[in-house]
Amino acid sequence: MANQDFSQNEKPEANYWRSFEELYADQKTLEAKKHEFLEGVTNDFNIEKNLSGLSRRKFIALLSASAALAGAGCSDYRDKGEVIPYNVKPEEVIPGKPNYYASTCNGCAQNCGIVIKTREGRPIKIDGNTDHPINKGKICAKGEASILNLYDPSRLQFPLIKQGGIFEKASWGSIDSQIKNSLDSASGSEIAVVTHRFNSPTTKKMFEEFQIKYPSAKIYAYDVYHNEIKNSAWKKCYGGDVFPLIKWDEANIILSLEGDFLGVEGNVVEQMRLFSDRKNVNDVKSFNRLYVAEGNMSLTGMNADYRFRLRPDNQLAFVLSLLNELITKKNISSPAVDANIKNIIPSFSLKEFASQNGIEYKKLSHLVDDLAANRGSAIVYGGRALNEQTQIAVNLLNEVLGNTKTYRPDAVDISKSVYSSNEELKNLVSSMNSGKVKAVIHFDTNPVYHLPQDLQYEKALGKVPMVITLSESENETAYASNYVLPISHTLESWGDYNVRTGVYSLQQPVISPIYNTRQKEAILLNLISDNPQNYSEKLYLDYLKKSWQENIFPKLSSPFTFEKFWIGALHDGVITTKEEAPQSPRSGVSKFPSLWEELGMGLISHKKVAGFTVMITESYRLGDGRYANNGWLQELPHPVSKVTWDNYAAISERSAKVLGVKNNDLVEIKVGNKKVSIPVILQPGVADNFISVETGFGRKNSGVVAQEAGVNVQPFYALSENSNSPWMVTNASVSKVSGSYKVISTQDHQNFDDALTKNAHLKRDIIQEGTVLQYLKDPDFLHKNKEHHLPNMYDDFAYNDVKWGMSIDLNRCLGCGNCIAACNVENNIPVVGKDQVEKGREMMWLRIDRYYSGTPEEPKPAVQPMLCQHCDQAPCENVCPVAATQHSPDGLNQMVYNRCVGTRYCSNNCPFKVRRFNFYNFRDHFANGYYLQDSVSLMHNPEVTVRSRGVMEKCSFCIQRIMEAREEAIRVNQPLKGSDVRTACQNSCGTEAIKFGNIKDPKEEFYQYRNHKLGYYVLEELNVKPNVTYLAKLRNTHSEEV
Repeated sequence: MANQDFSQNEKPEANYWRSFEELYADQKTLEAKKHEFLEGVTNDFNIEKNLSGLSRRKFIALLSASAALAGAGCSDYRDKGEVIPYNVKPEEVIPGKPNYYASTCNGCAQNCGIVIKTREGRPIKIDGNTDHPINKGKICAKGEASILNLYDPSRLQFPLIKQGGIFEKASWGSIDSQIKNSLDSASGSEIAVVTHRFNSPTTKKMFEEFQIKYPSAKIYAYDVYHNEIKNSAWKKCYGGDVFPLIKWDEANIILSLEGDFLGVEGNVVEQMRLFSDRKNVNDVKSFNRLYVAEGNMSLTGMNADYRFRLRPDNQLAFVLSLLNELITKKNISSPAVDANIKNIIPSFSLKEFASQNGIEYKKLSHLVDDLAANRGSAIVYGGRALNEQTQIAVNLLNEVLGNTKTYRPDAVDISKSVYSSNEELKNLVSSMNSGKVKAVIHFDTNPVYHLPQDLQYEKALGKVPMVITLSESENETAYASNYVLPISHTLESWGDYNVRTGVYSLQQPVISPIYNTRQKEAILLNLISDNPQNYSEKLYLDYLKKSWQENIFPKLSSPFTFEKFWIGALHDGVITTKEEAPQSPRSGVSKFPSLWEELGMGLISHKKVAGFTVMITESYRLGDGRYANNGWLQELPHPVSKVTWDNYAAISERSAKVLGVKNNDLVEIKVGNKKVSIPVILQPGVADNFISVETGFGRKNSGVVAQEAGVNVQPFYALSENSNSPWMVTNASVSKVSGSYKVISTQDHQNFDDALTKNAHLKRDIIQEGTVLQYLKDPDFLHKNKEHHLPNMYDDFAYNDVKWGMSIDLNRCLGCGNCIAACNVENNIPVVGKDQVEKGREMMWLRIDRYYSGTPEEPKPAVQPMLCQHCDQAPCENVCPVAATQHSPDGLNQMVYNRCVGTRYCSNNCPFKVRRFNFYNFRDHFANGYYLQDSVSLMHNPEVTVRSRGVMEKCSFCIQRIMEAREEAIRVNQPLKGSDVRTACQNSCGTEAIKFGNIKDPKEEFYQYRNHKLGYYVLEELNVKPNVTYLAKLRNTHSEEV
């Protein structure tokens, strides 16, 4: 992203653009479009230097290591990996064939059901479990990429004990004895166990038994991001403990207020699916309409039909203004509205609000009309970052509109732990400082990094005699501990989860622990046993089975024995029981008038607050920071800004001019005695006097990958006081400071030439859009101005049996990037590092192009997944001098890696810019061979070649999956069908935007999408005949104009 000042530039004619540099016709950007590779892409590329790193001695050593790994790679939790021949081969193991095991992901609190693919005992791919009633076969990017954490070379590999300020290796036996003795001697003094929220009934039972063994033990639960403010507001309104689930697929109108429900809030996998179910191009009349009011452009905002720039601290005034319009002008009555509320509401004028906040009143009028016309079939969603006053006002607005019908009465989200209150956390730190706490156990948590700076948690740990951290990898809390105990990865562990009413899932290991680790629950169970020296690897498995036999099995009234039930539950990964969800009392409606008076809403002014409002948000890629050492996720482009490897302060163009800053300049954000310096990025659609920054970056004590990636903004996270948001601060001071920091974005990489993108929507070259009204009036509108190609003097190739193709529905595609993560895992895509991304050398086969139309203040985003189009007349095939790229009899554009000599002619001739060149062996080049280490090689998909330096590569349409399906069809003597194959990107797409199949079979679902009236080909006028069809996006607006 160029360090360019646009303050003096005149705004150009509105068109499609991907960055401010492109919008303002920055000369450097325009020049880059004329070249295949970015400037500097061949710098530091010394052939002699880069070929001389492998000596004969190193070659022999690597050869020996690979032989050893061949034996170790045959290990799973049934087979311990001894290199001996099978006397009797296990029935489930077929050499060369994958095995699949159902389990549960614990990468976040949603605990989606997963299916793990293994080869010869090695987990190599994670997908969603189609039998799971919540995520239904889908999983997010973090879940997809979490398999890299299993093989991460930075994982803790053995127990550590701090001696004289230095960590030394220790045995489990000695650690067990020392900790057990210390805990026994701490009787009477507090033992604190700090954990995240957990959804495991068996873990809850374990903690209860731990407290029975040690009565002075207290359990403290926290998460950086949670729904406690929403839950608290709901309880005050209706009496229920938990905010209900929303039937997103039944809402005709959705208004999201600072709520990224498609990005990071709630179970986004489920919410994506339900939302996109109302984007069915075969039933356009049923399209839902999404309004979004937010401060920064979010993933949800990108998919809005109408979006309003609005600072989060102005959301309450917005809700009250809407109430005024609906109650006084639309004459909507409700028992929740008394005379006092009716008297106060008129002071909040929607027209005045629109004028003060620079929002077009006509669009707000459309919103009011839609809400009034869809009472009972709409939803107003308040994001978790809004304060309690605003959440109560949102509840009132939904009550007035009758929108409580869109809440699910049959199920609620469940947690087996209760979050510790602010006072409890403060008292914990106070007790630690006063010496009342003799031991602190961090149960897979990192509070030194996570908890608010004001608590001074790390300083208080220094007053505790024994600090124990259970963790997969090194972190800030581990460095402040006396004992660091390595725990097993999810794929090496047993577990269970109950995240929703009547839904119980199991987690099972699919590989023996790679290192000398233990399951975290087993560590605590062992400490409360009579003899910790008798530790057994089956300790927690036996405990889990007993818990299910006593508590879960009786709920089913099953005719089978428990053993048969257990095997079935492990096979399916999930069971459902008939349980009633706790109901919220409807008598709570009468509480609104008293709440209104209690919270002083009548005194609230909707005037703008002086100074900057700063909001810290959850990272789409790293969560709360627990994935900071995952290279795939660090390199995954941000869904909006396309920034990799860093966080930044997103700021509006107008605010940047006021501060005198441009992209990559540093600003200092100061709130009280807290201050952070961070680079800025000009982001279209950001509210003025507002800054948004993602957390999870700036890790000091973490693995190699996380080092120096981004800035730590956790100091701005605070305990929520007086029901205010802990993630939002107002009246912040922001000023420019000296220096700059280069933030890398991929949005200007693989650019199309300017001549191709100008008026793209008219020429049908790249992005094609319309409106629902336009389509309903004329379903053929897309093809009216289509230019007919000249006839071909040669006959088209005759494809027999199967010809593969893909369709991508841009109405369903949200631009989340889950497909990119799945492709990376499936196809052994390497991590290249920030310095290489800057040079345009990222290796991802699939990218998601993000375009804007409109103005920087009111942009209209559009996204488009871009991959190899597998053209019938592929330009790349004609120019390869060694025939390394060819066309297959079933329509695939193929790469023959061992023929490729790296001329890059094919990449130069590809109009879609989808080919990737290995300038290095990136596994060896990144961080001094970090991903070339032995453990990482176990993760590779053996069906996909690990490409070497000097080779071109690209999307293969998952040819390995096609071959597997073809072999199976031959085995069962059945014809190969297109539906027999699901590509990795298709399998991971939570909205089913991607379809894959046989172009020639009219019976397939894919065939209908490929031949839909909204279907078009990118750059069709080039006549290269792509085999990827895009379905044009329809915006559900009140106008026929795009």
